[in-house]
Amino acid sequence: MVKIYTKKGDDGTTGLWYGGRVEKSGLRTDAYGTLDEACSALGLARALCDDSQEELATDILALQNELFVAGAELATAPEAADRLEDGISRITAEMVDALDPEIDKYMERVNLPPKFVIPGGNQLSA
Repeated sequence: MVKIYTKKGDDGTTGLWYGGRVEKSGLRTDAYGTLDEACSALGLARALCDDSQEELATDILALQNELFVAGAELATAPEAADRLEDGISRITAEMVDALDPEIDKYMERVNLPPKFVIPGGNQLSA
């Protein structure tokens, strides 16, 4: 049986990809933890998509994959950055540039009020 714990983090640190350790309470760890949370929330949204929302589900999955790439880059020791692969474990300029058209595509489909919106109008929007 594979164990999901190592006991190596009991000192308040966590391991980075390709070696090195950082504080669990550090900004880097917080950043990739936040990406994991966003990916989980998007996974729930994708699971709630019905057959008529296939395009949305596909776009969400693509975004989840890109969040994993960003998380991999953040979870890599800086001295090992040269070992990362563009688009696999390192964000590329093309990936960033592709976000604006995706945002525009969905913004054209909704009429948001000029104020903050409280999520929860339906399960998918929540």
